[in-house]
Amino acid sequence: MLRLAGLFAAVGLATSRVGLIVHELAGHGGTALAFGGQVSDFRLFWFAGGWIRYDLDEPSRGVLIAISIGGVVLEAVIGLALWLVLRRKDSLAARLARGVGAALLIHAGWYFATGTWHGYGDGLLVHRAVGDWRYPIAIAAGIVTCLIAYAGARLVLGSLAASLPGARGARVAGVLVAAVLAGALQVGLAVGEVRVRGDSTYGAIMKPERERVIARELLAWQRAQAQRGTQISEADRAAQARSLAARHTEPPFAPVLALSLAVAVALGARRTRAATEAVTTRLVAIAAAIAAGSIVAVIALDAAFH
Repeated sequence: MLRLAGLFAAVGLATSRVGLIVHELAGHGGTALAFGGQVSDFRLFWFAGGWIRYDLDEPSRGVLIAISIGGVVLEAVIGLALWLVLRRKDSLAARLARGVGAALLIHAGWYFATGTWHGYGDGLLVHRAVGDWRYPIAIAAGIVTCLIAYAGARLVLGSLAASLPGARGARVAGVLVAAVLAGALQVGLAVGEVRVRGDSTYGAIMKPERERVIARELLAWQRAQAQRGTQISEADRAAQARSLAARHTEPPFAPVLALSLAVAVALGARRTRAATEAVTTRLVAIAAAIAAGSIVAVIALDAAFH
């Protein structure tokens, strides 16, 4: 199971790092260049996400939206291509490659759905442009993402379970435990890096629109009180912040989607088709080498620009 967790971790790191380069530089940067813009700055985190800045002369709202979703669109296109091109292949390598395609599709769907609903990251401009239509759009994207998660789990987990001993149920459970261990490692690395770096630009990009609105209204209230000559205590400020937070409530979409994805993966695991080709130490070593190379590529690209 630890060997399988190592494979999950290596494949996850490689997919996320290559996906980051594709997402930021080719997706956002390439779309900006296609509309006559110029990339002015970018940041690629070793284990987390990243951001990119670009300059455009009087862009329309449609152009800005196209650039903002360029990353998730390109991820989805590449993921779908991997899934479809290899659909007739049944080897373990082919299943893993299709699993990578599913992972890219899931990330793109998750980011677009939650970003559109909550108004952060690549979904911020769509959130602002579509108004209340953001709810059905996000729900539709979330449903598609759950279907992809189900299909990916059903395809890949049987192959990976072949490397574990025991009955079918125990094997599937072992695969899920290995996935949780690998996921915890990757999330821990990403969260830890973000906290250590303290990148204010990334923090601003990932802040939900609700928090932006509350901050703006709180600042406006403080200025109004100052103009009246009213002294504001920290308790007054905290009370006003709570009042604004209560006024600007929204349904918790991201946790619901996360739970739905977990259920989709579990259902896919139950319907998985077993395979006889097992995970070998050599395969784990190859995946680890690719992961290390992808991390080095991210570090080199970021360092080259800075």
